Amino acid sequence: MPRRLHVLGIDCATASCSAAVFVAGEIVSHRFEEMARGQAEVLIPMIEGVLAEARIGFANLDLLGVTVGPGAFTGVRIGLSTAQSLSMAAGLPLIGVTTLEAVARAHRVSPDPVLIALETKRTDIYFQLFGTDGAAITAPAAAEAADMAAMLPPGPIGVAGDARLRAHQALVAAGCIVRRLEGPEYPDARWVAAIAADRFGSDEMAPPAPLYLRSPDVGPPRKRL
Repeated sequence: MPRRLHVLGIDCATASCSAAVFVAGEIVSHRFEEMARGQAEVLIPMIEGVLAEARIGFANLDLLGVTVGPGAFTGVRIGLSTAQSLSMAAGLPLIGVTTLEAVARAHRVSPDPVLIALETKRTDIYFQLFGTDGAAITAPAAAEAADMAAMLPPGPIGVAGDARLRAHQALVAAGCIVRRLEGPEYPDARWVAAIAADRFGSDEMAPPAPLYLRSPDVGPPRKRL
């Protein structure tokens, strides 16, 4: 990894929007705002703001990082299309980070494995279990809260994310030893940038693709018979 790697991270895949610049192992500028919608109007000004604050232009960047889901279909598409356009225009490599990984990075200092639980805006939950070393223990999944316990290994776990309350209640009801973790609930570009920096030059630099764990709520109109 270059000594002074310059990374731009962006996220708008869930109920927030953020951008951050990561230089030589530190976040030097950062914007974050919770929002259920409107990311398309806010994301580009956020990117311009963090670059200006960091006094960095696209020519000074080495890498872009973006969340690929799971999350809101529209938000995932907005983030990916924006990042891909910037990557092509500036000739920069682009690394995808899942929303679950981004939230897990914010909670990696934990004595127990951490379950990241994110809202789907339906009755199910996006979730993934990470070890105390930050490595994934289970694959990303979407399931009803009551079904999660059967998909997790035994043992005490912490729960984080914006669906942690629903997940905690369901796991306690199933007899699991679990505690709710305080702290960031949503993905944040500062963690996206940090993870992307870690992956720079590794085998995990494949072109990012959206991660959809279930079909969209709406689809194309059906033709009338």
